[in-house]
Amino acid sequence: MSATFAIKHMSSGRFFHPKCGSSNPRNDTEIVLHSDVHTNMHWKFVLVKDHWGYIEHVASGKIIHPRDGRLTPGNDTGLVVHNDRHWGALFALDAVNHHVIHKGGKFAHPYGGRPGACNGTEVVLHSDVHAAMEFCFVSPWNVFQEVLVYGAPKLAGKWKIVHKVLNPTAGHQFTLQVKVGKSTIESKTKGFKYSWETSDGVQLGILNLSASMSMKLMMEQTSSQTWSDETTTTYQITVNPGKTDVTWQWVFDVKQNETKSVFQSNLLANTDSETEVPKDHQYKV
Repeated sequence: MSATFAIKHMSSGRFFHPKCGSSNPRNDTEIVLHSDVHTNMHWKFVLVKDHWGYIEHVASGKIIHPRDGRLTPGNDTGLVVHNDRHWGALFALDAVNHHVIHKGGKFAHPYGGRPGACNGTEVVLHSDVHAAMEFCFVSPWNVFQEVLVYGAPKLAGKWKIVHKVLNPTAGHQFTLQVKVGKSTIESKTKGFKYSWETSDGVQLGILNLSASMSMKLMMEQTSSQTWSDETTTTYQITVNPGKTDVTWQWVFDVKQNETKSVFQSNLLANTDSETEVPKDHQYKV
């Protein structure tokens, strides 16, 4: 379950509330927008599968549904709170595009799609996408601070062999081509983007939240190319006769739910054995 958050309509500054702001709203109580900030407009996200989950009202434990709980509700179907938990009550919270997405494919909107929605405006589902239906997920105690509703991603790193020359009979130089950036082969996603993913890379500040001190030091040495789309770069390698030369590349693995992103860094290191892994901070760029 996520940290507690509020759902803020970005153009009006108002928040998701159960109508009348009750701590224990009855089933089918409408979700409306309101400017008040209090404990009865707090929510948590309960992950169910992949990036889909329930938006749970903290005070009552009820969850947000489309009215009548249908998996494929029509445009302008109102959102309500209800005890029942089922596939028709699943949502995804897209902090990159600022959308509240129902499993059926429609999005949360202020009724009428008004950017300056007033207090008491009902929240409904609709298929349109525009600036007046954008929401963000913020701390109830600081409504300008984003909450990571899916939590911080899991970050790991390792050295990976990218080239080796075993016991060469003659010395020589050659140009090694190395892929740097987000791996197109090893990365896996279902199209949903998390807070740390951007259109042109990643937000390193969010990745840092789950990084160890040694991992942070490695991240600080990387170039921006590491965190962008995959490209190919070249390095000059000198091989000495009779000396095994193994070239390693530091690779970051980032995992969150169904998403796995593999970032091939610009950090390389050489050892004279396939079993001798470089020390983390012995590399060349």
